[in-house]
Amino acid sequence: MSITGRQIRGARGLLGWSMEELADQCEITRLTIRQIENETVQPQERTLARILTVLDQEGIEFTENEGVCVRKHQMRTYSGKTGYRQLLDHIYETVRKGGRIRQFNFGDARYMPIADDYAAEHIKRMAAIEGLDAKVLVQEGELGAPVSYCSYKLLDDEFKDVTPWYLYGDYVVIPLTDNASKRECLTIYSKQVAQRYMREFDAFWAKSSGLPKKKRK
Repeated sequence: MSITGRQIRGARGLLGWSMEELADQCEITRLTIRQIENETVQPQERTLARILTVLDQEGIEFTENEGVCVRKHQMRTYSGKTGYRQLLDHIYETVRKGGRIRQFNFGDARYMPIADDYAAEHIKRMAAIEGLDAKVLVQEGELGAPVSYCSYKLLDDEFKDVTPWYLYGDYVVIPLTDNASKRECLTIYSKQVAQRYMREFDAFWAKSSGLPKKKRK
């Protein structure tokens, strides 16, 4: 579903935002917002993704037939390569000023390849965040290449069939479909649910071992 300039203008109206306020939140110029809303330019994919991410964080939902509304529920599904990139943007925007990340029972090697070259850019911007508290519990066989901003521990093999999940801020991500032809996940926004997952993670973290030290050559 493509998003029109009219929908973006309507989203601003629902939020009571001026062009300047949307531009400031998206870190782009007011002129760019005006041109996109008036549809006098074709926005770059990255610029449009940035606008949609900001509006999504404010609970704006775009519907068919050029509709726009305030989201009434706190769940969202991300599908395919485009959806995964949108999820990475939402993760970054949520914790860009610091926050928590918990990754349970999967390594980045399982999902990051979907993002192609965007994965490296995402890892770079995440590594630059100050005050980020990121921990990963992963099976040794799925460890892949550890990233600098995360602390790691190994999850015992007996838990390999436990459902993987990802937490950022008060959002919990649960994979729905995970195969070569289709990738789909569900995000749930709930402080109460996030707290429960945090307690589960802390219990596993306390009983897990750290990464083995590499032997010096």
